Amino acid sequence: MNNQIQLYSLVKKLYQANFWEDYWDNDIIGIQLPNREDPIFISILGKAEQNVGILIYRNLEELSYFFETSKRAESREFSSVMEMLQTQKCISLKFEDRQEIPKEEYRKIKASGITFRGKKAWPVFTDYKPGYYPFTIAEDEVPFLVDVFEKLLETANDFRNSLQLYEKEQAIYKILMRTYKKDGLYEDGLYVVPETILEGILDDETDYAPIKLTEFEMKRARGQKMKNTVWELDIDFVEVPVVPEGGGRPMFPSLLIVADTKDGEIICSEFIEPRDVEKIQRIVIQLILAQNGRPPKIVIDADRHFKIAAYLEKMLTTLDIELVSIQKLPLLSVVKEDMLEYFKD
Repeated sequence: MNNQIQLYSLVKKLYQANFWEDYWDNDIIGIQLPNREDPIFISILGKAEQNVGILIYRNLEELSYFFETSKRAESREFSSVMEMLQTQKCISLKFEDRQEIPKEEYRKIKASGITFRGKKAWPVFTDYKPGYYPFTIAEDEVPFLVDVFEKLLETANDFRNSLQLYEKEQAIYKILMRTYKKDGLYEDGLYVVPETILEGILDDETDYAPIKLTEFEMKRARGQKMKNTVWELDIDFVEVPVVPEGGGRPMFPSLLIVADTKDGEIICSEFIEPRDVEKIQRIVIQLILAQNGRPPKIVIDADRHFKIAAYLEKMLTTLDIELVSIQKLPLLSVVKEDMLEYFKD
């Protein structure tokens, strides 16, 4: 039996098992496979919403995205669908109506020979990754999913009688975990989710980046006088996906944009690679030189404080420029709305 036949055969069994009748989406199931370092974490959808399905978090780092999404959804912090996409990192299996199935997904289902019929009964796989458009799963993920679904069928069924664990108040967050050994045997237990994971997205950018520029560049910028103005600065994804020149998965380009609030003008608008710290720092330095002066203060969106501060905090401190977070950038929020309409047209 080839991988695709195995996959859709297991998907049909999962659909028939109706785990969403018993599990809430936060009743996380942990499965430790013998050939993987981190456990895999499963969230079952359907009891709290109309659509049914399964979310597969491949490691602890991805699980942190689950808690980030839950935390922000509860406090209604998401201002757009795009913002929500940036807190999703997982493989999704959802069951949809036949007419909602993408052509490529339908072709794979038909090729497998496994039949699906009925309302909200057709499987759709989606890979979510921040910065990229939700996309079909890669072929090399299929063996992994087959392995996970084989274990999930028996594990989720066995754990149905232990779900009262999630109904109790817990001082620490525990989940039901099954650990498989190489000989096929397993042990059941409780897994304590690390506190850092519960706090949300594990961002390796939270350590402030060092100054990547030369001392000569910094000296030139420090030599500029302070100007009576404030800059607004933002680094955010453009909500229109772009296919890379070589083809492949569509991505959301990142835009660094800076406005001078005194003149009410955009002084920088440039696409960047989000982790290109040197380029980001150099753009700010070049702006200071082009504007013949340093702003005493740069304000940024509070939702992106940690990311932007990681790139610029040390450099701006050296230049005696204060980095301040506010809830909404008055000028850039309007400009970005106009830019989005432009890209859509």
